[in-house]
This record gives sequence, structure tokens and C-alpha cells, in this order.
Amino acid sequence: MKYIAKMMLALVASVTLVIPAYAWDFSASGSAAAYFNQTTVKADKDTDAYTSSPVTSEMSSLKLSSSHKDGDHSAAFSYKADWDGNMDQLINVTGSKKAGKWTASASVEYNLDTPGCHSSAYATNKAVDNASAAGEYGDNVTQVAAAAGCQGQTGEDRGSITLTDGTMTIVFGEASHLAGTAKTTDSTAADELEMDSADDDIKIGAFVDSFHGVSLGYKVSDMLTATVALQRSTDQSDLFGTEEFKDGEVTTGDARFGTLGVGVSIAAVAGPATIGLTTGSTSSTDVGIGSLTASTELSVMGVGVAVDLGDIDVAVDYGSNTTKTTDAKGESSTGGLAMSATYALGSDKVILYTGNLEEKSSKTDKAAKTSSVGLGYNTTVGPTSLSIGYATKSKSDDDGAAAGDGYSMQDLEVKMTFSF
Repeated sequence: MKYIAKMMLALVASVTLVIPAYAWDFSASGSAAAYFNQTTVKADKDTDAYTSSPVTSEMSSLKLSSSHKDGDHSAAFSYKADWDGNMDQLINVTGSKKAGKWTASASVEYNLDTPGCHSSAYATNKAVDNASAAGEYGDNVTQVAAAAGCQGQTGEDRGSITLTDGTMTIVFGEASHLAGTAKTTDSTAADELEMDSADDDIKIGAFVDSFHGVSLGYKVSDMLTATVALQRSTDQSDLFGTEEFKDGEVTTGDARFGTLGVGVSIAAVAGPATIGLTTGSTSSTDVGIGSLTASTELSVMGVGVAVDLGDIDVAVDYGSNTTKTTDAKGESSTGGLAMSATYALGSDKVILYTGNLEEKSSKTDKAAKTSSVGLGYNTTVGPTSLSIGYATKSKSDDDGAAAGDGYSMQDLEVKMTFSF
């Protein structure tokens, strides 16, 4: 499959270069980064601190792209190879068309991943391709689950269709229907706090991500846009795209659960300030057969404010989310506040970040508290970007129930990047 994809890519590139009448633009890009990172970590109050200071590097985002525009119609094609714990080969096509006052847009993307690798299974001392059970060389025989590292994409691409006339915008499908509200800026060091660092990369603010649903946005004025979103899907453990089912919901057979929720996002401009507000509630819902009582409910609220004061940009983020199970027998919550100030020195920037986060695993649990402070400096050295950051984090838990009570971290990072 990957060889067919490469041939297709070569064909597209040839067409874009050889047939200029079609007005396809072609580009190639990549990036490189090198780091020095000195980190001192104390895992908890009973553990000794340790320090590491390696130099590391990464080469990422090798990308070939081509785009075409014909009046009100446009299309773009790209191939991207990247490493994020495994090798990704992403093929993406994006297009938009206009009819009357309405413009529709959508995209499709597939990951070629790593087909064609060997598993560790053997049949009479003969290696098996893409399998974990015996077979004669693995070719043209019944295969079972692929060996670790050999799995390709397991399903079709999911996305959305966006339809807008400039004032009203409808988004239908899987998308970020509700806006994340985070506006703070952090340094290159590890100073940023997250609402659920275990499995969601969501900054302090509205605890939302991409989910299946439909949303309607309306531009009231140049200063105000409001969006209302409905989540209605059979996706499992996907409350607003972030939270999991936590009440023992059975997701197979007759006991099937889906998700039903509603939320609102508001984006406003008031003088030098831009304001984002998102609030909503969603829960697991029985869409199967029988009388089922299990349920998980997620309520979220986030506010972000950024103020442009000329050479100084100030931002404040607040986020709160609560998760309840059946009859509120179980309840957990997370709340946080973050602030940042960015001072411009010509093209250079000085960044100050501070944040606090509180997490409770139940109504009676005393909050586990995490605080962070960071300072950064961003500049350029010729054609490269250079970022220097220092951050410190600490964690405490009054009842000792949370792992990491007494945790502390100091991080000094120097990062140089070059895009080409």
C-alpha cells in the first residue's frame, strides 16, 4: 500500500510540475529541532530527587503539498511523514466549493502507518507477515490480529462538513464544535498545566475536544459570535471528546450506551480584549435494550481573556469540570487558573507564566494541588528560532490520597528550531 501511495504522490507532483495550465502550486517543507533539557524531579515526598541533562534532537513534519484554486472552488493535497511515538504517513485532501452565498468545505485524511512488517510468530521455523499465529510464510493464508507495530489504520476517516454564508455557520459530523478557551502563553520549558494530563492534552480552560455532533454558529456582529452545539452519538467514552464512561457502562451487546449533550460557546471582542466562554453538559445515555441505570455526566465551563496592551499581552484562563456517576454517588472535579504576560522586545519576546490546578477524586477528597511558574525568552539567530525557558512545578495533597504528593520539578530547556 505504501508503494502505491508513493507512486500516487509522484504522479501528483509530476502533474503539478508538468501541466501548469491546471494552476496547481507545489511545495515541500520540513523542520528540525535540537534541545538541551536539564530536569530535576522529585517524584514524591518519600523519593530522592534526580537530575538529567541530555541533548536531544528531532526531525519532523516532512511534508509535500499541492493546492489548486479555480474561481470559488479550491482543493489541496498533502503527504506528511512524522514521528510521534510511531511512524505516521498521512495523506490529506481538503476542498471547498461555493454555490450562491454558501460555501461548503471538508477534508479526508488517512494514515498509511507501517504495513508489511514481520511479527514474531513462526510456523515450522518460517516467519509470518502481519500475524500473531502460525501460517506458511503468512502469504495468502487466513490472518489473525496483527503483531504489535504492524497495525494499519483500523477504520474510515471521520470528519465534518462545514457550511457557511459568512454570518451563519453549520458544522455537521466530528469536529471541535465547542471552542477551547485557553489564551495563555507558556515558555519552552514544562510550565504549562493541563486539565487532565493523564490522557488529554487540554490546557486550563474548557475541557472539550473533537466529538460527533452538530453545531450552529451565528455572527451577531464583528464583536460577537455565538455557537450552540449538540452532541448525539454512539461513540464510547467520548463525553465532549475528553471524558470517559466511569459508571461501569457496558458498551457491547444489548447494553449499549451513547452520548447526549449540549453546549454553548461565545467569542467576543471588547476594546483591546478578546474573550472566550464555553459551557455545557453531556452524559452517557442508554441507546440499547433494557432498563439500564449506569450513567456518567460531565459538566464543563471555561473562560479565557486576552488583552493587547501594545508591547505587553496579558492573558487569564479559568477552567472547571465536574464528572458525576449515577445518582451522584461518585463525583470528581478539576479546576484551574492560569495567567501569562508576554513582553515584546522588537521581534523578541519575554514570557511569564503561572498556574494553579486543583483535582478532587470524590466529594470528600481533599484537593490535590499543583502549581507552576515559568519564565521564557524567544529570539532568532539568523534563520533559526531560539527559545530558552525555566519552569518549576510542585504538587501537594493534604490527605495523601493522590499519587505524587510532595512532587517537585525544575526544568531548564534550550530549544533551537529550523524550518525549511
